[in-house]
Amino acid sequence: MSEPLPAFDGNPPIDPPAECVNPLVWQLSRRLFADHRPGPDGWCLLCRPAITYPCVARQLADRGLTFAITGRDPVTDPGLHRGNRGQRW
Repeated sequence: MSEPLPAFDGNPPIDPPAECVNPLVWQLSRRLFADHRPGPDGWCLLCRPAITYPCVARQLADRGLTFAITGRDPVTDPGLHRGNRGQRW
């Protein structure tokens, strides 16, 4: 079983944490994370009104943040599968 990822109370830090193995991926993913947030009506604030939340960019942000911490892809690595639909952080 895989180790749990660090919890950041719904908002990962802007600067990569100490355990981050890929700071560049963290910074890029964190920016996507910040830009693609859900609105009160359930639509992505940046993609509105075309895409409901989580949009593809938010899904990629979550995937990138996981990769930056673990060095493993959560989609292709069955030990990291979360099935969270954009709600892990």
